[in-house]
Amino acid sequence: MIRSDVDYFNKMCYYNDEVILMSNFKNEDYIEILTDCVHDVFYTNTSYRGKIAQIRMYSEIIVRKLIDYPPKKQLTIGKHEILDTLEKLPYGSSFKKCVIAIKDDTANYVGANSCSHSKALQAITESDYDCIYNHFLELLSCVFVQFFSKNKFGNNPKTTRLFSLLPPIVRYYTLKMLYEEEKDNPTLIEKFALVTLKEYGEKEAIEWIESEKENLKSIPSWLGTMYEWAYSKAKSKIKATYKTMEEAKAYFEYNKKTFIKDSDSEVQDLLKLMDFVYIGRQEDKNMEPKEYVVNFYDK
Repeated sequence: MIRSDVDYFNKMCYYNDEVILMSNFKNEDYIEILTDCVHDVFYTNTSYRGKIAQIRMYSEIIVRKLIDYPPKKQLTIGKHEILDTLEKLPYGSSFKKCVIAIKDDTANYVGANSCSHSKALQAITESDYDCIYNHFLELLSCVFVQFFSKNKFGNNPKTTRLFSLLPPIVRYYTLKMLYEEEKDNPTLIEKFALVTLKEYGEKEAIEWIESEKENLKSIPSWLGTMYEWAYSKAKSKIKATYKTMEEAKAYFEYNKKTFIKDSDSEVQDLLKLMDFVYIGRQEDKNMEPKEYVVNFYDK
């Protein structure tokens, strides 16, 4: 371990075996590198090998954010000190799995480490890229899991509404991870059923509800139990207003002013995360966003 790494790990504090870090991460430090990564991955005809290599770089920045790593210190996502620090966080085991899924080869795809070096001599396919990108979205969702591990999902209607200005797939991965630790959270269950419907359709949403039937029937709701309530949401035929990051950013930027004016510290913290994940993303000019958030308490 180089000296700068030693200094960082020696300065870390622990409380109940969880890592407590002083704030080092600032969005503005990473605007240029994130903009370059996003441009090369999503807005150019770079090879799949090149796109995956850039996703690995982007992933390093997400890990920096999760563990609050100093910006001027080198970070390698595969180093055991980094993975151990990540694992000590709330939901850290899940965070670590997301990182490993991106960097390592599997039987089904070539990982980002191989694409960043000269190990993978074969052609890198669209299938390889699709697998890595899906795991990347899971890792990106971890920043919201981390936020809601500190601020329980559903307790603050304003942060719940702000969170809805993300594309369904990011919300899906976030709520899926949170549900593993919060199986009795009615708002989380309702929103997860809805976002599953929006991202994957009615069949998938109902399959999830049936798989969790025993648990959902133990939780009371307006329609008797959360099983009936979630089922009604899955059958509601609601369609996603936006699907891609570019479409969602158009709505986010249009509605952002509502949240900027809010003095609630939770709102401001989540707003910074939203700004982070949209750095470098273009807005879909075909969208005609409307005032999606008129009143925080109207739905």
